[in-house]
Amino acid sequence: MKFMFQSVGFITLFLFVSFKAVSQARLTINNNSMRSMTLKVMKGGGEKGVLHQTVTISAYGNETIYFSDGGYYFTKTKAVLKGKDPVYQKGQPFKVTNDDTGYSVLTLTFTIKESSVPQVTGGKKISKEEFDKN
Repeated sequence: MKFMFQSVGFITLFLFVSFKAVSQARLTINNNSMRSMTLKVMKGGGEKGVLHQTVTISAYGNETIYFSDGGYYFTKTKAVLKGKDPVYQKGQPFKVTNDDTGYSVLTLTFTIKESSVPQVTGGKKISKEEFDKN
């Protein structure tokens, strides 16, 4: 009888952990441009942040990033196209929730309109040095 209760307890714990892993905050990044991108997701606000994850996204591709911790995050992006200067950008901060109240399911879409001076929507332009920090 004691073994049966221990087994039920273990199975309950396993199911709880499994559901918690499935219910994880995530950010899907869509690259709606001809450029390949290196994207850094930074945890924190203001000018400084701690690197959460770096991903490379092909032209017109997408990637999903998962979060185990809630808080404020922002992105730093380098977009590259052969024969053109790279474009560096810092995104607006966004809040991630991942706790017993729920979890965030977020989507960011990056669009660059190619011209003599590429037109980037959202965020602010940053230098290569700023992108390379962290």
